[in-house]
Amino acid sequence: MSGISPLSVRTLLVSDVHLGCKHARTEEFLEFLQGYRPEKLFLVGDFFDAWKINSGWHWTEPCDRIIRHLVDLVQQGTQLHYTPGNHDSFLREASFRSVMPAGFPDVSIADEFIFETLHGWRFLVTHGDLFDFFETKAQWISKGSSSFYDACLSFNRWIKNRFLAHDRNPYGACAVIKGRVKRGVKFISRYENKIMHHASQKDCDGVICGHIHTPVMKRSESVLYCNTGDWVENCTGLVECHNGDLQLVSRYGDSQTLQLGRRESAPPPIDDFNPESIADAPLFDDAAPCHDRECVVSSVD
Repeated sequence: MSGISPLSVRTLLVSDVHLGCKHARTEEFLEFLQGYRPEKLFLVGDFFDAWKINSGWHWTEPCDRIIRHLVDLVQQGTQLHYTPGNHDSFLREASFRSVMPAGFPDVSIADEFIFETLHGWRFLVTHGDLFDFFETKAQWISKGSSSFYDACLSFNRWIKNRFLAHDRNPYGACAVIKGRVKRGVKFISRYENKIMHHASQKDCDGVICGHIHTPVMKRSESVLYCNTGDWVENCTGLVECHNGDLQLVSRYGDSQTLQLGRRESAPPPIDDFNPESIADAPLFDDAAPCHDRECVVSSVD
């Protein structure tokens, strides 16, 4: 998106950037961020990777440029919201917010937000780790596996640099492996069941979350489920256009579009939500065009 004016959008939602991790895609994320001028920006957890502070902290010049760009967005009128995740959970404690880098912009920090679209659809926005059994009851397993996963990422990047084309995703294989692992985590922790039930209690039509690094927009008969993905393996984000459409955009694949009409009534209860209903639910239309030409987002090959 370099070389063109930023695209004006109502809302931009991104998660799992993992600044401070050597595998974070900081330059690609900065390019993505510079391509939009959002009225609201949600950082949906794990924006910083505090787990790396004592073992391999990797803060680079592009990280500073990302922070400066966020400052610029806020100064230009963007509302910035941040819901912490498991890797930046220190932000849940007010006493630890001083750890934020100098110059970090004015930001609303909370475990969850209610995001209302142009046409009145209500989404619970939260990272998702608070609904994950391993993060709430056995985080030592999650932390213990991070070293192995970092090794996989390093090996995947070496393979890409040596054998694959320059424009290929350097962590594509790890995205597939992690997706399979996370599906097992979701089954064990009943992750989606708990998060959707909580959204129902908040009178929401669906959830927008991160955490599991699996970008997707899906629906069952009564549930809207969106995962913003990440900026390590997949390089994806969620955009609300000025006509109210939601788009899941990707650096390495086609976009998906959810065209939301006006919300006419309250959402049905999700007390009997079946986790398999999301797993088997259809994707929204791939690359469906926005009606407003200003908010058409092209996929990046």
